[in-house]
Amino acid sequence: MDDRQRALAELARLIDGIPVAMVTTHSDDGSLGSRPMLLERLEPDGSLTFLTHLSSDKVAAIERDRRVNVAFVSDKGDRYVSVSGIVTVTHDPARMQTLWKPTYRAWFPGGPGDPDSAIFSVRIDEIDSWDVPTSRLVRVWCAVKALATGQVVEAGEHRTRDLR
Repeated sequence: MDDRQRALAELARLIDGIPVAMVTTHSDDGSLGSRPMLLERLEPDGSLTFLTHLSSDKVAAIERDRRVNVAFVSDKGDRYVSVSGIVTVTHDPARMQTLWKPTYRAWFPGGPGDPDSAIFSVRIDEIDSWDVPTSRLVRVWCAVKALATGQVVEAGEHRTRDLR
């Protein structure tokens, strides 16, 4: 297994069980805007797949600047992941059909062939992750140790992986 495959396997482990991510794009005025998006899947090629609407503000934003950040936080607060990458948006009814779940009709009333449906794919350039001890006792011990030694408390293991 090469470095890229190891990094993607680690990403899969870190985001497992985190269904919603915050996706950040650049607005018209250059400011940053984030919104929650349901992660459809981590693809074998390492891209993140989301579903959206062609008419959405986020699609308009990425037409100006395709760079995005995708942030994940586990419900226990023990895993934090920040993914940066480049977005591609496509209207692909055949692929949408393969991703389709009946509950999606609430967002796409026209079904998988809805003319406003889009697949929002993020090609990952970089992954930052933090694994934090889940035990409150361990976290308190780390804080006490930091206070006693004058060191800054470590919030778990931080790793950066460049996939470019």
